[in-house]
Amino acid sequence: MKAIQFLTLTALGAALFASCSNEEELTRGSYPNDNIIRVTAGVNNMTRGNEATTALNKDFSLNVVNSTNDNYSYANEIFSLNGGTEWSSTNKLLWENLATPVEIVALYPATDANTFAGVFSKESNSYGTISYGVKPDQSTRDDANDLLLYHNTSFVPKNDLENGKLDIQFKHAFCRVDIEVTIGSEFNATNGLAANPIQGIKVEGTKTTAKIGFTPTAPFFTVTPSASEEVTSIIPTLDDFTPAASATEQAVAKYSCIVIPQAATLKVVLHTSDMEYEWTGTEMALESGKQYTLQLTMKKSATTRNFILRERK
Repeated sequence: MKAIQFLTLTALGAALFASCSNEEELTRGSYPNDNIIRVTAGVNNMTRGNEATTALNKDFSLNVVNSTNDNYSYANEIFSLNGGTEWSSTNKLLWENLATPVEIVALYPATDANTFAGVFSKESNSYGTISYGVKPDQSTRDDANDLLLYHNTSFVPKNDLENGKLDIQFKHAFCRVDIEVTIGSEFNATNGLAANPIQGIKVEGTKTTAKIGFTPTAPFFTVTPSASEEVTSIIPTLDDFTPAASATEQAVAKYSCIVIPQAATLKVVLHTSDMEYEWTGTEMALESGKQYTLQLTMKKSATTRNFILRERK
């Protein structure tokens, strides 16, 4: 049986989505002459450290709500990236005209056409609720865990198009927990530490599924963790391991996982070949779009660990 080492962490702080009747209008500004809705897409706040250099490459769902003419409303239209450069949908979507405001809702990634089918109903002109969640095993990074959302209550083509396109800048609907483990030099050999001694790690205390409700008013979407689900463990992704180059240097292992927003009491459990380490915090509110970082120093003897919460802009 392995010995258990209990970790003590100190909270340092917290902070931590047609046609136009007037031909003259069509030639003004950047409004497209053929009325076709064209899009570009990106992410305007990062919860994955490498997102700044990683383009969106999966399908997303687009909803356009025209409150005065439902002929120009569209529900759950799936856009795919063709040739790595242009987003397009199977159906041709049109703006009604240059001046009519519409509401825009987009969600990413649409793993199939049914993923976000319940967000908006064109037939009833109403918003609905969907089920979504994260995978308990995130040892391999998967875009499907990181729900992205874009919402614009009043998009006016003549004012808001960028080079003739709807520029969708997604925000993160979920949040991220990072674990940064500094490994004490007593794990080193005389020439340092080349391999990560952590053989397993998990983040406990959160539910992984939720009901996500949408309304036409702020805050627009709500995340309600499943009432029937018990809290469970998430295996995080190993993002990086920095070895120690000498007997006195300290290696660093960095992990991360995506969690749904909720009130949770986090517990981190990690183990080496002969020791298990645990830390349990107090209940806290994990908020949409925020990043929470736990900074630990792992030693073979009892030590004080630091726990830092911060928001990444």
